[in-house]
Amino acid sequence: MTASATPSSSSSSSAVALTPVVEQEIAKFQNTLDLLAQGAIDADKVFKPYRLVHGIYGQRQQGENQMVRIKLKYGVCTPAQMRVLADLSEELTNGISHITTRQAIQYHFVQLSDVPGMMRRLEEVGMTTREACGNAVRAVVGSPNAGTRIDEPFAIEPYAEAVYQHFLRGPFSSNLPRKFKIGFGASDQDILAQVNLQDIGAMGVAKDGKLGFRILAAGGLGSSPQAPIQLYECLPRDRLIPVCEAILRLFHKHGDRTNRAKARLKFVLRKHGDDGFRKLFEECLAEVDKDGITGQILPDTLPPAKPSAIPLDVGSAEERSWRKWNVKPHRENGLAVVSVCVPRGDLPATQLRALADITEQYSQGDARTTNDQNVVLRRVKLADLSAVFTALTALGYARKAHTLVDVVSCPGASTCQLGITLSKNLGRELEQGLAALNDERVLQAHINISGCPNSCGQHHIGTIGLHGAASKIGDKLVPHYVLMVGGADEGNRIQFASMVARIPARKVATTILALAAWYVAERSATESFVHYLRRINGDGLEKEAAKAVKAKLKERLLPIFSYKEGELAEADLHDLGSEKLFSLDEIGAGECMS
Repeated sequence: MTASATPSSSSSSSAVALTPVVEQEIAKFQNTLDLLAQGAIDADKVFKPYRLVHGIYGQRQQGENQMVRIKLKYGVCTPAQMRVLADLSEELTNGISHITTRQAIQYHFVQLSDVPGMMRRLEEVGMTTREACGNAVRAVVGSPNAGTRIDEPFAIEPYAEAVYQHFLRGPFSSNLPRKFKIGFGASDQDILAQVNLQDIGAMGVAKDGKLGFRILAAGGLGSSPQAPIQLYECLPRDRLIPVCEAILRLFHKHGDRTNRAKARLKFVLRKHGDDGFRKLFEECLAEVDKDGITGQILPDTLPPAKPSAIPLDVGSAEERSWRKWNVKPHRENGLAVVSVCVPRGDLPATQLRALADITEQYSQGDARTTNDQNVVLRRVKLADLSAVFTALTALGYARKAHTLVDVVSCPGASTCQLGITLSKNLGRELEQGLAALNDERVLQAHINISGCPNSCGQHHIGTIGLHGAASKIGDKLVPHYVLMVGGADEGNRIQFASMVARIPARKVATTILALAAWYVAERSATESFVHYLRRINGDGLEKEAAKAVKAKLKERLLPIFSYKEGELAEADLHDLGSEKLFSLDEIGAGECMS
């Protein structure tokens, strides 16, 4: 389909008229494309930063192949939006809508000429690519469970929406030193909140009878992770917008614009320290208040918490297992929250349309994407659970969600210019190779994979984290993964995973199976997998003692992941799922650094 083609019937049925601002943006994008084709503008210096701000990202395959990122505000994706996503993926991409670890949707293999038409069709159903990439305020994320749990003090989504609207196309929003991320949560017990990973993290809290937000700043992952600084224990809700604006202005003023590698807000915190950072923040907040930027308390009262127990002794053994792992009570009586396990976040068009139908029929149209690359159906009636299980089973989406065998992975070297390894292929192998694990406490852990050290797959917070690497065995270049253990975002604190060893790609599954077996055999009565891994890795010990414990762990693992003399075969010189010899020749400059 060309960029000027008429939207398909399923897309146009819910289309809305676009605002003049959006119409102008699309027209300007088309005009800029025309200028590029005429050679009137520089592709690298002029067009690249322009397209990045519009969510268009260069792909490893180069040429006309583009990645398009679509912002989903705090993961909301309606059935109408799902159908448009499915249509566009089928018509203009490789047929896959990929869920990212920030709840966005990414398309791959999009031709530049198709982008303006794609932008229009997305905007017609309330989705945008604006500021999804580049030096901009990215999508405002939020826990997909927000509004469903019994331990939430108030509804956070009205505030997430207000922050999203405040920054979209804002005066500073696309002219920053580098990217800027905002996230909301409503419970420290919610494993999908992740407020500690953001430039601004806002956690809804109740403190001394008052409702507000715990405000965190300058957190982040990347190749050098940083725990956030807490600015407020319980910020009044009507001060949220001014405080967020002040943190953004701090970054705009003091972020490093000369060294891209140190241009994130976390480096401002490292440079100035906690006290210095707070001083800069207070200066910016005074400026914001002087400018008259205000917030307000929004309608945020949640329905009374009257959860219904999930019937577990129902149907087949498979359905009972699914109910145990994938279904949780909603705070409202008679409702359940259902997690849909989407392998590696890849939604083919046919399955996505079916998921739209399921959401519409059984979840009152309410679904969210998650930061572990799944989908949550938030308002399923208890009486409909068996029908939902049957429908999800037919799609292949009834596997255990949010578990060790529900592997999180970025696209890696399949499309990313910085990717070293084919991380999604490792994810697929682990899902198959670990499928026989059935110990509940093992399954409660998580595996996160990135194709390079930059942590797009969030390997720093995995119970087991893995990032792509290259190492030689003898004179042969072999795909490897750096094994890290013990990471977790625990709501009111974060602990980053600690490196153990470099593992050949084809030995990763065997290594993880060994760690799981050791845990089952050696754990204490209450010790979780993540705490066991921290213990045998020496976490929390004095430096020299920790070094000795870590060395002992690596020595114990060495016979499992090392190749014996003469054992290295031709297949080991290929990345998983690849027919080519492993090489670093295709790695380029990643546009996340552009």
